[in-house]
Amino acid sequence: MTRLDDLAPHARTLADRSMAVLDGWWDPDAALLWNPPGSLDGVAPPRSLHLVPQSAWYAAGLLLRDGDGDLDRACRTLRAVVATQYDEPGTVWHGTFARFGDWPRPPLEGAVEWVDYDPNWREFAGTTFAVVLHRLAAALPLDVVALLEASIALAQRGEPEGRISAGYANIALMKAWLDADVGRRHGDAALVATGERFAAEVVERYSRHHAFDEYGSPTYYGIDLYALALWRDLPPTPRFAEWAEEVEAALWHDVTRWYHADLGNLCGPYTRAYGMDMARYAGLLGLWLWPVLGPGAPFPAIEEPFEHAHDLSMAPMAALLGPRVPEDAIGHLRRFQGERTVATTITDEPRRVATGWLAPAVMAGGEDAVEGFSGVGQYHPATVHWRLPGGGVGTIRVVHRGPLRATAAPGELRVRAEDHRHKGPTPTVVEIGGAPLEGLDPARWVLPGLTVEVDGPIEGVIISGGEVVWPAGPLEVALRLIPTS
Repeated sequence: MTRLDDLAPHARTLADRSMAVLDGWWDPDAALLWNPPGSLDGVAPPRSLHLVPQSAWYAAGLLLRDGDGDLDRACRTLRAVVATQYDEPGTVWHGTFARFGDWPRPPLEGAVEWVDYDPNWREFAGTTFAVVLHRLAAALPLDVVALLEASIALAQRGEPEGRISAGYANIALMKAWLDADVGRRHGDAALVATGERFAAEVVERYSRHHAFDEYGSPTYYGIDLYALALWRDLPPTPRFAEWAEEVEAALWHDVTRWYHADLGNLCGPYTRAYGMDMARYAGLLGLWLWPVLGPGAPFPAIEEPFEHAHDLSMAPMAALLGPRVPEDAIGHLRRFQGERTVATTITDEPRRVATGWLAPAVMAGGEDAVEGFSGVGQYHPATVHWRLPGGGVGTIRVVHRGPLRATAAPGELRVRAEDHRHKGPTPTVVEIGGAPLEGLDPARWVLPGLTVEVDGPIEGVIISGGEVVWPAGPLEVALRLIPTS
């Protein structure tokens, strides 16, 4: 049974401070966490929805803290999360949990994945319940233990065959462990073998280029590290522990190639990201860096509102399980180790190559994908970060609804935007964060701490409202990056 006092100092600080914030999100009537400001503003106003797997993480934090009233609150929360689980054989949502505690049941006809239900809640809640039983259950009433056992089995059993590919790294890592762990707990050797076979597929795919398909993701690397910690600390078979040691070390070594300690961010490009600066939004990688770096880890000030705030709820799991960073990588996390270029082949089919340039006050990242993915939403194939004179970080992101390909090299970021295959020509937009844009010349952007010289067409370019917009149509441009004092 792990308790707060068992943790190393930085992990204990992470658990203490995060739980103090999460306590304020807890709704005693629903026994679940409210959605905090900045978390799901595109879906609903703050404190109008109840979070599901995030509440399970909070319950684990309560058991870890074990203060006055924490056990009772944890039991109530665990029961409330389990109550949202669907037991409806024959439906695609069988075994998963309601998207939110207040969400309507998915319609039998026309249910939309990610809108009406989230299939991945099986893995998120199922693995969390399993961690509770492995590490935190000594004081739990027997009826709650039985409830969690049944819920885990239902989540694992309800997962449709073949839904999760080995390339869907963060969910695949959790699924492989959950299959094998459920099999081990119930004496099902065939299920253990199924989990181990899938784990081998995930590891083999990663090992081709030492890269997950969701490459450079400040959020999903945090889930990968969580799942690898399960493999490492709670291995259903010895092979899981061996693979975890290999993959976790390789992942950290790759992170440190792309991480700029003085700018507090991965360089980019990002296959999946919810923001550009981890000091302004919750990137889960920052939580997994906290046990190593302490409160100086790249994460927003948690006592104030910040974007994607609901991901703070994973902090108790990061504190409990913790990262295992190789000694020769830690220095790169603490201090920038010098100018460098980096490159990684992410996948062969389709061919995807990430490139980056990191210098003392600026860095740029690009992804060149042969098939050319649209540079919108979570996909960030062209990025720049630089140091602002007064402190903080300025950011540049290129957005385009058609295929967008980018390559970073010393002093520049080259971008090629192509027409959308169905919608035709679309504009190319450069989003600039942290710096005013008034009076910029389209050919030369003089920003605080950075001058950008534009090598490419400038006719029809509009600069307004934090954006530089090229007219619709194909575009090839090089952005020359010159740090200034």
